[in-house]
Amino acid sequence: MTTTTTPPYRPGRIVSGSGLPALLTDSPDAVPLRPQSPEPACLLTERQLREELLPRWRDGVRRQARALVRRARGALDGPGATAPYERLDEPAQRRAALVAELFRDGATSANAERVDGLALQRHVAGALSAAEPPRFELAWGQPKRDVGGLKTAGRWADLAEVYAVGRLVALVLAARELSGDERFGMTVYSGGNRFAAALFAEPELLLEYDRQRCRIADALGGPGAVDFRDFADAKRADPAEQEAHEARVREQLAALTDADVDAQMPVMLFNVDWPRVLPMAAAGEATHGVEMAPHVARWLAESPDDRTPLLTRAAVTCAVSPALRERWAEVFGGRMDMLDDAVAFAVAVGRASAARYTAIARADRGAPGALSGGPHTVRLTVHEKRDRPDVPALLTLGVRGGGLLSQHVVARVPAEGPVVFASVAETLVQAPESAPVLLVPDGGEGVVPDGSEPAAAGPSDGGDGGADDGAGRLLDWLVRERQPLCFASGSEPSVRRALAHILDPDRG
Repeated sequence: MTTTTTPPYRPGRIVSGSGLPALLTDSPDAVPLRPQSPEPACLLTERQLREELLPRWRDGVRRQARALVRRARGALDGPGATAPYERLDEPAQRRAALVAELFRDGATSANAERVDGLALQRHVAGALSAAEPPRFELAWGQPKRDVGGLKTAGRWADLAEVYAVGRLVALVLAARELSGDERFGMTVYSGGNRFAAALFAEPELLLEYDRQRCRIADALGGPGAVDFRDFADAKRADPAEQEAHEARVREQLAALTDADVDAQMPVMLFNVDWPRVLPMAAAGEATHGVEMAPHVARWLAESPDDRTPLLTRAAVTCAVSPALRERWAEVFGGRMDMLDDAVAFAVAVGRASAARYTAIARADRGAPGALSGGPHTVRLTVHEKRDRPDVPALLTLGVRGGGLLSQHVVARVPAEGPVVFASVAETLVQAPESAPVLLVPDGGEGVVPDGSEPAAAGPSDGGDGGADDGAGRLLDWLVRERQPLCFASGSEPSVRRALAHILDPDRG
């Protein structure tokens, strides 16, 4: 069986991807050219999600938090403990050290062994003594990109996102316990609009994705534990700062080298919003100044809904692995000129996107105070900063997820063993027996929703007439879009049991 290896965590990396490039390069013949649609492994009603899974997920988050608290206290007080902290005889400093110790745990932070614990203790102590409630700050997250079905199974938050958000909620609950401050929370600044000039993400899609993540966090930990805001809206609201930011981006673009751009390829090809870019290009817009060949534009414009995902898969996969060119040529009826011009367009747009993405990231890094929320905040990251050992780099998908981020992957729940995170293509190649888990409306057992009518907003039909502790109609967006919750293998009862334990630190 063909296997791929998820890229290891690498300090300093800007973009997190998946094992897709390795799969395309090393095993191109294993990748199906057209999306596969296996029969669902399991159908779950919204009621089953609400009544069977959600309570277990909440309990799993609380169990994670208790485990974090035990490990932090044990590291500080256990036999032979060596802690890089100061003034531990002072209660306030001791509480700050305990919170800092959360991030010297290898199960929490990719840079646990390199974190400057003393500097982090001082940050936490300052946050706890500030007038405003203490908060962690984390810049992370964009809506999913399906890349024609290669990368994810849709654009909305799914089980991988639930898993990642649950880990953040557990961190907050642990920090509240260790600090003795129930006001402790976390603000996540999503990067959708921050990098929209590079990736062409749709503004409304970005807002909806953050609303979904807020609902997940509230359902798992209650309101106030973790909230989500748009980075650009929060950090560049001032017109003067926006102008200064654009000037910094121009400076960084001018300073980029080919090696800088190469470092972000081909991963960047999987992050561009191609369902938006390709129709724009077919309509005559030069995205990033790159024009689509007229014959490709005409072909695409004839049936954009059907041909956009097909062209996305063909162009991106051939750009990463030229060995696929002959197979794709058969799909295009021998039109090598069509395929080659589409690939050339994707590569040019991808390189321009990689350049702008890198310039934006570097411009923000050099902005005076741009990532500082004030003395009551403690900064976290998902991409380790080599020059900032006082900033923990979170493993949002745990140790097994490495440097992966939930927006780039789907979750697979095996019949036996722990959850696995990978792209859809990797999932179906590595575990061909796996199939989607779909959510259906209440009363829809055995019925796959046709997506013709959006699920109506409204209260839960739980016994209290709608107040179900923050759950609402959690993940109802997956019902509307017919997007899988995850992939799984095994009998339906075993899948449901495995899903119930997904956030349990001992069994998930």
